[in-house]
Amino acid sequence: MFFLDRFYDILLSVYLYNEKRGYTYLEQLLGAFQESFPAEKQIIASIAKHAGDERRHYALFQEYFREQNRAAFLVSSWCGYCDQMVSCIFGKTIDQLDPNAIVHEQQKFFQLCRLIMITEMRGMKQVRLILKNPLIKNRPELTKIFRVVERDEPSHCYPYQAWLRKHGQHEPSKKEYLADCFVHYSLMLVKLPLLYCNPFLRRINT
Repeated sequence: MFFLDRFYDILLSVYLYNEKRGYTYLEQLLGAFQESFPAEKQIIASIAKHAGDERRHYALFQEYFREQNRAAFLVSSWCGYCDQMVSCIFGKTIDQLDPNAIVHEQQKFFQLCRLIMITEMRGMKQVRLILKNPLIKNRPELTKIFRVVERDEPSHCYPYQAWLRKHGQHEPSKKEYLADCFVHYSLMLVKLPLLYCNPFLRRINT
């Protein structure tokens, strides 16, 4: 039971970190975009929904840990999907990616839209695989959470794709797809196993 609980806790801790990282930046991006382009109602609504969903997913993962009476593991940007993608594509951290500057540099904003789009496409594929995993299927409370994530994911991807097409922009390039593959497989095949095997991995507030 200990080893199985550790698997669940590490997986959900990584999701918890990424959901918080996502909604925090999206809320900043939303504020910057609303202030600069208030007439762009459609993309503003899409970013707002995306940020709200990510915040709600974060709350669901938090609630899981509360119900288990355990704290999430303390993971860092090393396991952050968005962190690693931003590093690969922009050559800087998310904290250095100023939303106010991004929305005023059209090509940078298009680049960010492609990054979000490809990241969310990967998220859709990943959550489908998770829901097929017997270890998740055996836990109704986890299935319920990931069903919510699965339901919301398409609205986190396709509006950005539509925005790019509306403005005659190309979809993710080969370089961007390669970055996605590198981040995904390094997380799944290297980082998650290392977290699992790390006896010194601390929990939040412990």
